[in-house]
Amino acid sequence: MSMRPHEEPAARSPTRRRTVRRAVLKSAAWLATGTALALVFLAYQSPHVAVDLANRVWSCF
Repeated sequence: MSMRPHEEPAARSPTRRRTVRRAVLKSAAWLATGTALALVFLAYQSPHVAVDLANRVWSCF
């Protein structure tokens, strides 16, 4: 590997770090979204939660 003394390795370049950071943030956002959707799905498995939510929404009108 022939690098000049003043060059940084590719893993430490600002562009590479930005790309990695963006990928990590995007993955975290997808994970959070999937977790929220799974929790909502599980909440609706219980009829009591669905009825309680409907009553709370209906009471606003």
